[in-house]
Amino acid sequence: MSYLSRMEIPGGIAALRRQQARWVCAGTLAAATSLYAASPFFTLWSVTSAVRTHDLGSLNTCLKWESVRSSLKNQVVDSLIGPPHADDELPGFGESFASSAVSNAVDEEVRPERLGTLIDHLVPQEQIRVTPGSLLGLLGRVHMHFTHPGVFEASVIMPGHENETPLRLQMRIHAFQWKIDRVDLPAPHPQPLIEASAGPVPQPVTQP
Repeated sequence: MSYLSRMEIPGGIAALRRQQARWVCAGTLAAATSLYAASPFFTLWSVTSAVRTHDLGSLNTCLKWESVRSSLKNQVVDSLIGPPHADDELPGFGESFASSAVSNAVDEEVRPERLGTLIDHLVPQEQIRVTPGSLLGLLGRVHMHFTHPGVFEASVIMPGHENETPLRLQMRIHAFQWKIDRVDLPAPHPQPLIEASAGPVPQPVTQP
């Protein structure tokens, strides 16, 4: 073997090692991306399973309570007050009073100690303990998607609320764990607004 050939061997080994390192990095990135993309689905499966089995301890760890309470307060206040009226002489007072009452009620009812009651009210146990495959059936009706790289949303039409908006759960990562931080409860579909015409009112034509 010539001296030149002996000098080419280390260069070939170095190139091979660089190629292997690139493949390892690409494989690691692909695995991490796949794991990240699949992680909210696993969390949603855990939430659904905990609801079905009434595992309140596991379900509690998947909730960001302060954020959930805040989202429910906004939803209830909006449903009670609605859009402001032009002839309302005390809009600030009415909104403040309603917000205060709703805030106190949500703080009292939406807390870990009352999680079981909340679940029973939203999802009666007789509706989800039907067959061993009911968990898969429930997940099959759920629409799931990323709305942002760090935000995942799931919505499902709840039994008994077929004519209302779906239950929506929004999850974000908190301390390296997906947690529910927003809940939109089923509500009646908003009625379309009918805008009155601002044009002149046509006058009847009189014959001379």
